[in-house]
Amino acid sequence: MEDSKLIAKKRDLQGSSNARRLRKSGSLPGVIYGDGKEGTAILLEMHDFEQLLHHHTSETVLVDIAIEGGEEISALVKDVQHHPVTGDLLHVDLHKMDATKAIQVEIQVVLVGEAIGVKAGGIMDLVMHTISIECLPGDLSESIEIDVSEMEIGDALHLKDLELDSKFKVLGDLEAIVVSVSEPHVEEEEDEEEAAEDASAEPEVISEKKADDEAE
Repeated sequence: MEDSKLIAKKRDLQGSSNARRLRKSGSLPGVIYGDGKEGTAILLEMHDFEQLLHHHTSETVLVDIAIEGGEEISALVKDVQHHPVTGDLLHVDLHKMDATKAIQVEIQVVLVGEAIGVKAGGIMDLVMHTISIECLPGDLSESIEIDVSEMEIGDALHLKDLELDSKFKVLGDLEAIVVSVSEPHVEEEEDEEEAAEDASAEPEVISEKKADDEAE
């Protein structure tokens, strides 16, 4: 993954009212964690961070950050908070990275090709939209491509079947299904003739009283 670079300023004032004021002025509040220390409150340019996300398929992005005062660090975007209605950016958490220590992240699964089974009428089911991997920060990838073109109806790819570069370690249950191709759904159709017969059929009514009256 190619690093992106952002410029950050340290901030002292915190609180929701102050955060709203900062966002209105075009700044995005955030916190950088790492080194076992208390988080450092920062400000990023809202527009720059929006552009960063726009050019990446995932919000799990590795960035170089130049902090006022001369410090430059590499950090991983761990959590981006959005407004529940408007989707506007509210806050971001970043974690300082050590280039020599492996990290655990979720990366997106991207399917490539059209499966033989789908061409035959089967249904492709992407069970896992992301997978967990472990790798060094510099090797981080936003997504993994899975070629499904040879999959037939009834086939399934498990975590253990994924062919990843040796720099990635897959985490989780290796027997878990990532993607499968199943039989097409067949809907049972009601027999129209039988339905018509059932609708027109009337119960037979026997009147014993009428027969007794006629006998008299």
